[in-house]
Amino acid sequence: MSASALFVFLRRELAPTPGRAGATVRLTLACLAATIPILTHRIPHALIVMIVMYLITQEDAAATVIGSILGVIGVTVGLGLALLVWEIALDIPWLRVSCFAAFFFGGLFLKRVLTIGALGSAIGLRAALVMILPDIAPPNPEVLVEFVLWIWWCVTLGLSVNVGVQLLLPRGDPLALLRRELDTRLHAVEQALRRAAGHEMAEPPATPLGLLAIAGMSRPLALLKTATLVHRWARERREPLAALITLIDRLVTAAHALEAVGPPSDRGDRTRLVRAADGCQQMRRAFRHLRRPEASEWVALSHDEAGRAVSPLTDIEQTLDEIALAVPGRSEDSGVPAAPPESRPRLLVADAFDNPEYVRFALKGTLAGLICYVLFIGFDYPGIYTSVITCFVVSLSTIGASNQKGLLRFGGAAVGGGMGLVALVYLFPHVETLGGFWLVFGAGTAVAAWVNFGTPRISYGGYQIGLAFYKAVLQGFGTAVSATVVRDRLIGVFFGLVVFGIIEHVLWPVRAQDALRTRLAEALRGLADLARTRTNAGSVETAATVDAWRRRISQKLEDVQTLIESSKFEPGGLDLAALQARTGDAQIVFVLLLALARHAPASSLPQVAQARASELDVAVGTALEALATRATGGLERAAPDLGSALDALERAIPGTTSPFVGVLALYRSLVATVARLSPAPLAMATAS
Repeated sequence: MSASALFVFLRRELAPTPGRAGATVRLTLACLAATIPILTHRIPHALIVMIVMYLITQEDAAATVIGSILGVIGVTVGLGLALLVWEIALDIPWLRVSCFAAFFFGGLFLKRVLTIGALGSAIGLRAALVMILPDIAPPNPEVLVEFVLWIWWCVTLGLSVNVGVQLLLPRGDPLALLRRELDTRLHAVEQALRRAAGHEMAEPPATPLGLLAIAGMSRPLALLKTATLVHRWARERREPLAALITLIDRLVTAAHALEAVGPPSDRGDRTRLVRAADGCQQMRRAFRHLRRPEASEWVALSHDEAGRAVSPLTDIEQTLDEIALAVPGRSEDSGVPAAPPESRPRLLVADAFDNPEYVRFALKGTLAGLICYVLFIGFDYPGIYTSVITCFVVSLSTIGASNQKGLLRFGGAAVGGGMGLVALVYLFPHVETLGGFWLVFGAGTAVAAWVNFGTPRISYGGYQIGLAFYKAVLQGFGTAVSATVVRDRLIGVFFGLVVFGIIEHVLWPVRAQDALRTRLAEALRGLADLARTRTNAGSVETAATVDAWRRRISQKLEDVQTLIESSKFEPGGLDLAALQARTGDAQIVFVLLLALARHAPASSLPQVAQARASELDVAVGTALEALATRATGGLERAAPDLGSALDALERAIPGTTSPFVGVLALYRSLVATVARLSPAPLAMATAS
């Protein structure tokens, strides 16, 4: 990456975003508050108090509380198991090394198979680190046990102080964040409708409509789940709120489909677009005050007119009318049907004990950690014990993801270490009061926290900046003057990355680019199945079926986007820019199929047109299936002639003023988008 490209990347990633400043202030205040008991009671290992805050803190205060509770449980279990093992293994080096490997393997395995993977890390990594303590600290049993107890207390103190600060400051309320998520979606739809009506917009939306369409309901539903834990109001209205989230998600899908079809040329349609945009604005006001619009305030947008064309705009109008009924007020009950009950949460993933990949993943990380452990003992260099931790944290599902996290780990350690050196050499010699210490400490914490609350591309780097900075400035209760800890940390991180990189490339390598082909093929096959089966459901089953398809395929497409990012950190011949564009076309196919699925029960096409539409559905499904086969390097399959199938459907729909012209426009956009995918298989595009 060139210097100019790096500058553009950092400027984009470090730019202010909604909620980032507030989260930074909360974390900085929590770290400053934790220094009070640390300094007054001379608590050792203050570094641990700080870093657990970075690991747990989220913008959602309820999620932070839950994560803190799980963190205390995980650390308590891990340290307790380690202390029990010490009873028999402390004085037997080979047995202690074996227990280290067992804890390391168990932590990595649980990291992959637990639905809350962080809990596995909290148990396994802490227990494994306790096993190497006799090689770092004096091998005195009393001293070592006291050391472990102090670790537990530091973790508990950090999480307790952090939870207190998060709860005292109200900006992390999950219900407020949920309202903001829904408002963001409505605002994006409103702007898309006004653009389609020919209005000039002063500024683009904070989040593009396309990204919101693919993101789906996962973030709002997660916020709803935590909101029900802390708000009785949300708990009593969980079903209406879940229904509201689904309706707004459908609204985003329909608006994105409207963008794909293109703006209407009819003046009446442009008037409808403006009315729908005004409806979105009215809904945003209702969300702010949690008040359902009165019957006299809301004018129905959809009408059962025989001559009105079925189109995404019609779907938008109908969905807005449903949203107007679904908004739950502060005191009244909602009249919408109850949302389907959620499935019982699982502790383990479905294939926890059937997929050999999880065992291989744990074996690779354990071997790398064991090599680092043996080598730093052999070279009598305990200061680089960080290499063992590095092998654990960069153990991820693909080489690209591991490389990305490794770069963030080393880069963050370098930046944080540099900040610590500046504080040691130039600032602390002139600091004589606690206020001066807090000023330097708070400034460094704010920088690390700001990066930590960025996008996943850089957030882990913020945690590493804070960790390296604290290792430099929290060396003891006196003035820190040694830079050895900064040097040893950088060497340890680099050594761990080298060892793990060699193991990962030699033993069962899993490339993100290979996983990308598989996941993309799965998404295309899901789209093919949706295209072939969507017209077979009745009007009642269609909504539930479409929602189920949406959840499954959305997850696959999100995985594809994640793997594209990871693939950027692997050498290879894929043209990722072209692949990103093709993936965008696949997303357009997705929203068009969803829009058609929503219209299918209401369209009541003539019998001949229904037959032609079914033939076109099958042809689209066959074409997508052929693309999926080519994406994984399978045998070529003959693609059907979509143009002829579309012509047959156009001949079967009489007239240009038919109410089914909107459906025909969706099919035209669908065929054109699938045709853009066909010339080159998505995952096989190579760099020219």
